[in-house]
Amino acid sequence: MQIDPDECGVCERCISYCPKGLIVKKGYSVIIEEGCDDCGLCVDECPLGAIYDDEEEF
Repeated sequence: MQIDPDECGVCERCISYCPKGLIVKKGYSVIIEEGCDDCGLCVDECPLGAIYDDEEEF
């Protein structure tokens, strides 16, 4: 999973939905740390659609 920094509003909603605690706020950004297993819970909870599966083909 990846977070598009241009789309993210830094609402931090996704942080509480990560079962592994791998989404963290760093400065003025929210990032997904290494170890993400792409469960998709954060994608479903992002109100701005800023989180996407980096393995998806378009």
